[in-house]
Amino acid sequence: MSENGCLFTFYTLTPLHAGAGDSAGAIDLPVQREKHTEYPVVYSSAMKGSLRCLFECNESLKGYVENIFGKEGSEQKDSTSGKVIFTDAKILFFPVRSSEGVFKWITCPFVIERLRRDLKFIGISKDDVSAAENTAFKSYTSLIVLEDFPITTSNCSASSASLLELLTSFTVPYFFTEDILKGRLLIVSDDVFKTLVTIATQIVARNVLENETKKSENLWYEEVVPADSLFYTIMKPAFKGNTAITTLSSNINNCIMQIGGNETIGYGFVKMSGDLSQTLLPSEVITDV
Repeated sequence: MSENGCLFTFYTLTPLHAGAGDSAGAIDLPVQREKHTEYPVVYSSAMKGSLRCLFECNESLKGYVENIFGKEGSEQKDSTSGKVIFTDAKILFFPVRSSEGVFKWITCPFVIERLRRDLKFIGISKDDVSAAENTAFKSYTSLIVLEDFPITTSNCSASSASLLELLTSFTVPYFFTEDILKGRLLIVSDDVFKTLVTIATQIVARNVLENETKKSENLWYEEVVPADSLFYTIMKPAFKGNTAITTLSSNINNCIMQIGGNETIGYGFVKMSGDLSQTLLPSEVITDV
């Protein structure tokens, strides 16, 4: 782990509903989104709460809760801050329907550039990483339709080797093989990515039925991020030298946890990676973060 923090990815095993708490047009319960990009996101408060619940529900981990997450008291003077800083979980790969294969993961140059900046936030330099739009990492037919968007693809160039290496380290061996990654990942333009992460989420109709007559008492529509999405999140120590983040990192490595609402109907189950900063550290550490 970098002394400046750690980075985890998580893969959605089931649809994820981290709710925004307000209505957006015809959707009664939309997902959390960044205001400026409209990308799906899981707010840091939701990440912290889910991880806290994971620790509180495990007898062997309960003793670490207040040190990592802080103490909750009935009055402000009884509360203390935790020793780990949490950040929003940002989208990295988003799954969409494809005319070729079952589905494709999409990402875009803006997401890759932001990932590079976020790595610098924890002291890891990846200045050699860049992305060109409409890039495929495996040979496809020249035209692929993603949802309703026809995309003309070009094969990965030699200059993209460092990008593929980085993205491989984020996914293999935690979630799938390198061949699966190469066969499904496309880098689309920023505009296409923004449109698809806005319109290609799942909209689920849910209902409450009157017990005797089975008539509808309450019909509503909620939005979920599809299964097979990949997010990343960064955690930093509140001050250097404390061991709380090491304890947190070692105990969520490769675990399956639940994030967001609707746990009892199977939403929000994700698999965490290990601490990826460990694999990115050699010869790439920035000491003046």
